[in-house]
Amino acid sequence: MKVCLILQINFKPIPFAPAVEKLMLSDGNYGSVRRFYIETTEDNMIPLPLQQSMCKSDPPEKAFRLKGSDHSPFFSKPQALHKILVEIARIPPKQRLKTNHDHNI
Repeated sequence: MKVCLILQINFKPIPFAPAVEKLMLSDGNYGSVRRFYIETTEDNMIPLPLQQSMCKSDPPEKAFRLKGSDHSPFFSKPQALHKILVEIARIPPKQRLKTNHDHNI
């Protein structure tokens, strides 16, 4: 009963249109954000082969695998998810090469 109440509070309907509209991404915005991916091996919403295909088409900096996790790893594997998120937080940023567009202030 407690889990059902938590789900009702935290999961809200989302508009469908943003999920099907074509996105325009740029290196200056999207390309400037570090990205990581956590594969959820028991996800029935987005099966593992589809997750891997998405990562292959737009590779993250690093991918992690959360075995036994479903589409909501914060419910199915919260401690393992926490461990991965802490690991991600500790990964030092890659050194960026200085370009002519960089300025010292």
